[in-house]
Amino acid sequence: MRTLILDDDLKARLNNLNEYQEVRDAAGNVVGHFLPDESYRRLIYDRAKAEFALEEAEEAAKGIVRTWDGTNGRTTAQVMEQLRNLEEQLRRDEQARAAG
Repeated sequence: MRTLILDDDLKARLNNLNEYQEVRDAAGNVVGHFLPDESYRRLIYDRAKAEFALEEAEEAAKGIVRTWDGTNGRTTAQVMEQLRNLEEQLRRDEQARAAG
């Protein structure tokens, strides 16, 4: 990233750098935009927040859940019970195959 050092004259023409400024050339064409640091940071933060919200919404639509909110997922006890049940079912299936 390049850095531009402003002299006092240019800083004054940019309203002391405390508000958004559209930067145009002598022909009136927009060549860029200036945002004070605080406004720039807010813009970047809001954009990132929107992107993460969109990503989470897309994942939720696919059934991917990132955080447990008390209504999604299962407790450790529920998972352990399911594993015990699966283990018991496997044992019964093996016994049935061996007998049959």
